[in-house]
Amino acid sequence: MGRLGASAGRARTGALALAICFTACLLGSAAPILAQGEDAASAARGALDEYIRAWNDEDNDAIAAITNFPRISIGLNGQIVVRDNPEEIVVDFDLLRAAEGWDHTTLDLVDATQVSPDKVHFRVVTSRRRADGSPYRTTPALYVVTNQDGQWGLQVQSVLPPTFSAR
Repeated sequence: MGRLGASAGRARTGALALAICFTACLLGSAAPILAQGEDAASAARGALDEYIRAWNDEDNDAIAAITNFPRISIGLNGQIVVRDNPEEIVVDFDLLRAAEGWDHTTLDLVDATQVSPDKVHFRVVTSRRRADGSPYRTTPALYVVTNQDGQWGLQVQSVLPPTFSAR
């Protein structure tokens, strides 16, 4: 097999391994692998809370500040979006409100499933809510928060189909 063929095979194998790891984490079948780093888990959780606070404050600058790049999002159908800089993650909150009736998002479940000194995988369930606090969409996800140069920030977000949806 030529150089290009071998590289493509490694890329496919790597992508498959990544998909299997994400699936195991999302389904909760993976026990915490590294029990070290309570400080890492706490710092990463703080970054995750700050991300949700920035999201609910509709503060794109704060969202960018609590994001580590490249930012990777894996959508409902496995589509992968890589954002290399803060300009690529700007959210149109007016559109979100108009299209969905969104008012705020809550973290309903946050479980650190794997912890290392520079990376924490969280099994997460979020709910998008209306102004009266009622949920209209609840979604399980995997969030990976990393430490880059001393800053904890959200770097990977992989969502599954909603477990609850009401319009």
